[in-house]
Amino acid sequence: MAWRRSGVAGVTAAMALLAAPVVVADDFNLITARGSLSLGSFLNASNLKIRVNQLESTDDLDPGFRNPFFDWSNTLGNPNVVRFRLDGLWRISNKHHLRFMWTDYSLTRSATLQKDVAWGSDVIEVGADVRGKHGFSVTEVAYEYAFRSDENLELALTAGLHYTTFLAQLTSEVSTSEGELTGTLGGKASVDVPLPVFGGRALWRIGGDFYLDAMAQWFALSIQGYSGSLVNYRGSVTWQPQQWLGIGLSYDYFGTNLDVRKRDFNGSVDWSYSGPQLFLNIGF
Repeated sequence: MAWRRSGVAGVTAAMALLAAPVVVADDFNLITARGSLSLGSFLNASNLKIRVNQLESTDDLDPGFRNPFFDWSNTLGNPNVVRFRLDGLWRISNKHHLRFMWTDYSLTRSATLQKDVAWGSDVIEVGADVRGKHGFSVTEVAYEYAFRSDENLELALTAGLHYTTFLAQLTSEVSTSEGELTGTLGGKASVDVPLPVFGGRALWRIGGDFYLDAMAQWFALSIQGYSGSLVNYRGSVTWQPQQWLGIGLSYDYFGTNLDVRKRDFNGSVDWSYSGPQLFLNIGF
């Protein structure tokens, strides 16, 4: 596939650049550097179960009005999809840091239903052809306090804002026996979820130009129409032989369970994604 060929070419080019005879400071260290910036490509799978209630307002929240969960991944498929992620870290001082992350994902799939699906006020019956679009964008800005930092190990506590824009759209066209289009069932559910997150991060120089980076974040909240939890784990190994360019491999897991009571989306989301990432890293 095209993305595989371009990925191999990118890695080959990066390895050639890393091997180039560039003069850099012998004592460069990612832990004591002012900061770093990395851009990587994820190959990940997303698992989604979603419930879009039939309520006309946010006042009628009796469980009897709630639709059952729709297993999006099993119905529409769960393919591995390539997406990009940008990470940045700036050490204002040895103890005080700022960290940034952004990623975006979208996927459109079609399928024939094997059973009825209740979506909002509509019921899409078994045998109907449906088209689904699932997408999200995640932006995070966090403050870090490094309570230990030396040439070989950095340990930090984090607190920040994790802002997720989530979209799920399921539609089915309704037509007469003669094929004349009469309408569309289903619709779009979208929500913006700004949640604070807390966690910790460790960066360890395991030897020479190799570093191990581990991060964990979590949060649980019930406020202003949102209730649920969020977890995010990431581990990576980075080879940084030169200040201006390194290469790394990581694995990332993100999961959230949300009950939302908003006018543009009244329902529940059980959603996670995970997968490996190959990235290029620049130190400064």
